[in-house]
Amino acid sequence: MNVTNFTSPTNTVPSKFTTLMRDAGMVMLHCDSKGRLVSSEQSDWLIDLLSASPLVRLAITTNCATWNTQDILQISEAFQGVWLVPARKTNSRRDGGFVIGVIVTDALCTSEYIHALCQASGADTTVIKDMLLSLSPVASHDVKRIASMFQFAWNAQSASDLNQSTMESIGQELADSYEEINLLYTITGSMNSVKNPKRFIELACNELLQTLPYEWIGVQFRIGDRLPRIGSELVFAGNAPAEVSEYVCSITNDIGNTPIISNGDDLVSNRLGKATIIEPILSDGDVIGVLVAANKQGNDSEASSVDIKLLSATAAQIAIFLENALLYEDLSATFLGTLEALTASIDAKDKYTSGHSLRVALLTAQLAEEAGLDAEQVDRYRIAGLVHDIGKIGVPEHVLAKKGGLTSGEFAEIQKHPEIGAKILKDIPQMEDILGGVLHHHEKFGGGGYPHGISGNDIPLVARMISLADTFDAMSSSRTYRNAMNRNSVLDEMKRVVGSQFDPELAELFFALDFSKWEQLMIEHHVGRPITNQRNAA
Repeated sequence: MNVTNFTSPTNTVPSKFTTLMRDAGMVMLHCDSKGRLVSSEQSDWLIDLLSASPLVRLAITTNCATWNTQDILQISEAFQGVWLVPARKTNSRRDGGFVIGVIVTDALCTSEYIHALCQASGADTTVIKDMLLSLSPVASHDVKRIASMFQFAWNAQSASDLNQSTMESIGQELADSYEEINLLYTITGSMNSVKNPKRFIELACNELLQTLPYEWIGVQFRIGDRLPRIGSELVFAGNAPAEVSEYVCSITNDIGNTPIISNGDDLVSNRLGKATIIEPILSDGDVIGVLVAANKQGNDSEASSVDIKLLSATAAQIAIFLENALLYEDLSATFLGTLEALTASIDAKDKYTSGHSLRVALLTAQLAEEAGLDAEQVDRYRIAGLVHDIGKIGVPEHVLAKKGGLTSGEFAEIQKHPEIGAKILKDIPQMEDILGGVLHHHEKFGGGGYPHGISGNDIPLVARMISLADTFDAMSSSRTYRNAMNRNSVLDEMKRVVGSQFDPELAELFFALDFSKWEQLMIEHHVGRPITNQRNAA
């Protein structure tokens, strides 16, 4: 058989890993869990020669039965001069299949098995010997070293591919979650205040009050704590007496599906004023609140059909809006819960950092509120604190959980997590305003931090806040290489680096925070130290 039949196809592009292994003196074959060879990403004369050999196929089939039972896969000599080095295609036995590094040694050239190899392929033995020698085949005494190198390199490459796939998957999941919320914004049209339902209700009441001649118009809900931005308070426009709130609340609990129109001398008129209209707000037939127009002004002492129709239409619109607001709240809660679960799983890689992200989120939000940011910004900074370490999912677990100090190389791996985190979140437009917190929370106010070494006000405000919260919680938590410091010691240590590491103005606000909620979280998370120590930290 002509040797040119073994040349590599022009449409096959081997991976970098495959090429590196070829340069190291081995080729790669792929098989399923039963030892049946499957197509390879690369083809050349040596792979074709080995794949065509019944001896090689029999050796692979025979060894697979053994490899399937082994936790640590052992190399095997197929026959003189040819070694098989197995590695699992995945980290799970259930998925099955192996990638096999085939090492051809110098012993093959003098072995009688080379004739059998060539015979199966119809190749000329002399030509094949010359081609093998031109490759500088591995010496027999180097087989174990090359085999170990292959298995280590394959496992490292597989882990890297898995981490990359996980990061891409997380980024896509987060992007998909926000896409759902964005779609919700679109279909609500003019009712685009879904993030601030109280403001929408206030606007609706004000618009009605500008049109209808009533002393006040208000909305009372009975939706429990599902919409904390509204709660159970009476939201109104106009001049509602303080004492009516409790009465309206009782009506909301007792009203049916039909409106109450009070045009006479009854309890409603006596409490709320003449010509009062109470319109139920319905969701799937259930009353979730009421819209009240109370104490009609002017000479007309009765509620008109126009008044009733406008209130009825507005109540229907409020119901639609409220359903959207509740859906948004549920989606936001689910999204936040996903982030919390994700960050908790990252924290869980090291028992000493359990709950770290939640506590940093709490302190960052407290500092943002103390700095005078509005409620919406405080919530955004809370999320930034929650996800500030999301990039640690791309840092090897043995580095995160290492006992004792890190080597310079391991510390360099740790320093990659801000950029990894920013990469995970960068394709989510709604995360754009907090990306700076993820990317720059390890920068120093005086310069010299990482990853970009920026300083002063060039560091985003959210990152400067997270830096204080992150440092405080880290120093207050036990580590494998040191015990937790008490609160006074932590604050004293932090005060020594104000200006060089921390923003002086923010630091002053931070040191004055109430740490009682943070301490309670520390107790709940049991972060590697006795509860008595946490209490003593006060």
